[in-house]
Amino acid sequence: MNPAFSSALLLLPLVLYTLHALWRLIASDNLTAALAFALAFLMVGIVCRLALPTLPMVPVWLPLLYPYAWVGTGALLLALATLKVGRNGLSLDGIPPLLRVYVLSQLCLHAGVLLLTPLLSGRPAQAYAMLPPLVAAGAYLIYRVCLWLSRRQGGFSWLAVLVATLAAPLLLGWMAELSVPLLLRHL
Repeated sequence: MNPAFSSALLLLPLVLYTLHALWRLIASDNLTAALAFALAFLMVGIVCRLALPTLPMVPVWLPLLYPYAWVGTGALLLALATLKVGRNGLSLDGIPPLLRVYVLSQLCLHAGVLLLTPLLSGRPAQAYAMLPPLVAAGAYLIYRVCLWLSRRQGGFSWLAVLVATLAAPLLLGWMAELSVPLLLRHL
């Protein structure tokens, strides 16, 4: 397979994930969310700069290579500002429904990776760091499942929280085990 084609094929999920996040953010027309995500990009850029100080453009391109880290940081900042916990589930005050489900699903994905990595021999964290295209695809799948559950139950219920938190690391580990041998064989 042509290396340029395979590189473009691997970058496609990252580009689509970034465009989807920006689309959700722009379509929401919410200033709080826009500020949280802008601050998150700045924070991830600063962390990348501190981690790799010798590379000059790291604060610009590395957050784009790991867009789910940027979205997860933005989701955390937005949750810190607007999260409401109730007996029916989680809610973000003043955030439109589609962005609310998106933010909460990405927050649950990151919580699941952090909480279940020790129990799963580090596989979710390894996939998170080493397989950005798969994590972007998995994060989008988690969002779609949460969107389906929230539409059926009228909000982001505790069932959606549980499914997103548990399914995310399991999905990442499973996708990594299936795809890494295929990628190594064909790229």
